[in-house]
Parts: sequence; structure tokens; C-alpha cells
Amino acid sequence: MQKSKLKWLASLAITAGILGACGDEKQISQGKASNDYEITVGLSQSAGGVLVDIAHQEGYFEEENIEVNRVGFANSADGLNALQAGKIDVGLTFGTAGPLTFIANGSDFSIIGGHLEGGHPILTKKENAGQYTSLESYKGKKVGTIRIFTSDIVFRSALEDAGIDWKTDLEIIEFKTGSMLLEAVASGKVDVAISANSFYAQGVEMGLEAVAWSNDLQEGHVCCRVVTRSELLAEDDGEAYKRFLKAIIRAERKKIEDPEAAITAAKEYMNVDEEVINKIVNESHSHYSSDPSKEKVVQMWEQMKEIGYVENVDDIDVNDYVNIDLYEKALSELIEQYPDDSYYKEQLVRFNEQNI
Repeated sequence: MQKSKLKWLASLAITAGILGACGDEKQISQGKASNDYEITVGLSQSAGGVLVDIAHQEGYFEEENIEVNRVGFANSADGLNALQAGKIDVGLTFGTAGPLTFIANGSDFSIIGGHLEGGHPILTKKENAGQYTSLESYKGKKVGTIRIFTSDIVFRSALEDAGIDWKTDLEIIEFKTGSMLLEAVASGKVDVAISANSFYAQGVEMGLEAVAWSNDLQEGHVCCRVVTRSELLAEDDGEAYKRFLKAIIRAERKKIEDPEAAITAAKEYMNVDEEVINKIVNESHSHYSSDPSKEKVVQMWEQMKEIGYVENVDDIDVNDYVNIDLYEKALSELIEQYPDDSYYKEQLVRFNEQNI
């Protein structure tokens, strides 16, 4: 979106108005107000957004002549409500289940890229960790989760595939925020938490232990997608969003080659020591990928339908809500800019495999 049309967004990012509108969000940082395009990105208040943070630190946004303002939210629902209300332009770390649930309820969102695959821990007290050896172990337990958490979908789907009725064989208790969920486990109100990567370090500090990861239940499942309002992509043929994707594609590469860069980038707003930051941004189960992975998004949509998470959606073709064109254009431009660089060509091969 052109900057001349978006000056009001800068003021939203630096005033209490956007913070008061949704209750739990906080401003993470501001851009420099000197580029051709400007967008405001919503992400996790507790863990930021690794690829955006690296792109900001390394100057990739500046090189693409796009100013990116970052605003933090305590949970996905608040962030996606802000996106729908026009208070942010992009949601980055609000999962896959979250945007799909909003789409099921009538939101005209477009998924245009990715950020994270897998990486969500199932947490319990250390003294109880030995109780959880298989999905059968969850029978009769009180299981805490957050509705529209991607890990919630993965867990319920895995139970169903194993022939376990999550409605009757165990008790699922839903919480509003990740912090509330962890407190419930620590206090014994629930036996185990289906958590998220952004709360893993906090859980460890509270004496909790991971007994399994979402990747164990469904290998390669997608999580955080880059999502925006479809109407915004009509402005300048989505030029601002293509530039944004180019920057996070480059950031993905930087993280692969230099994991320490993610720690340095996160220091800007995370007031914890490097060891804790490292647990969040470089956890081995968390796979950061900017690819939209359309096939996996469609797979999760079908899972949500199968377990009754979304209903009365037979008239919705989820393919219409996954825009892969901008990502392909972003990769093609990078290949043209760096013709001797094999990395971007390899990403195009991956893209063609995951976005049929």
C-alpha cells in the first residue's frame, strides 16, 4: 500500500489508540518513515517474529524500500481481530488455524507466505513427565489448550486418527492466553498443556517440561502464516507485500546460515538473557520457512472440518484464500537479482513442490 495513503498507520503504531482497541497488544518497534511503502505487521507479544526481526536488523526492508512497523499481541484472536478491523496490515505469528477459523466465519483474508512449521511443545510438570508416553496417556487427563492455536488442531486431529474421542476420553479446557495456560498447568488446574513455541521458554522457567512436540504428532505441519486482507493486495498489484516477502525470504536464509543472528535480532525487544532467547528462536523443533505451503494449509483446513472445528463451510473453497502468486514473484525477482546464487533457485523448487 502506498505510503501517501498510509500515514495514519504510523500514528496508530505509536499511540495508545491501537493498544487500547484490543486490550493486550503492545508496540514492539517503529520504522524510519523514509521508504516507498509502509505496512504494519502484527506478531507475538512474547516472542516477536524471527524472520521479520532478522529482516529489520539486516536492513532487508530498507533495501526493498518498505517501512515495516511491528506491533505485538498477547494472542492470535486479538491480532486477527486487529487485522480485520484495519489496525494492522499483516498478521505474522497468529498460526494457521487462527486465520482459517476467521475465514470460516466470513473474513476475506489471504495467506501469502509462511513463517513457522512445527515447534509447539506439550508441557507438564517435571514430576509428571514420565506419565506421557503415547496418545493413550492423555485419556482421563485434563488437557489445557487455546482455541485457534494450531497445536490444538494438530493434537485433536492426532487423537482422532488414533481412535481416541477427545470429547469423551479426556477433558479439554480452553484458555484465553498462553500465560494463563501455563499457570493452569503449574498450579495443577490441568494436567498438561498443548502450548506454543512462543511460550516454551516461559514454561521451562516455570518448571515445566516438554513431553512431546506438535511435530511428533504431525510431521511438517504448518503454523504461522503471513496473512493479510485480500482487498489490500489490489493496491499496486500487492507490490508492498511482495517486497515484504522478498525481505523475509532473505531473512530465512540468514537464519539458516547464522542462527546467532536471530538471537541478536530478538534482543531489541525481549528483556531476557540470551539463553532464554535462544530457546525461543533456535529451538530445533521450530522450522522457520517463508514458503506459503499451500498444500499443508489445505490439509489443515480439511482436518478442521473433520474434527468439527469449523462447520457449515462446504461452500468455502479454501484455495481461494491462499495467494501463492506474490511469493512466486518475490522468488523470481531474487533469482533475477542474484543469478549465480543457487539458494533462491532451490527455494523455487521447494515452492513448486509445496504449492501445487
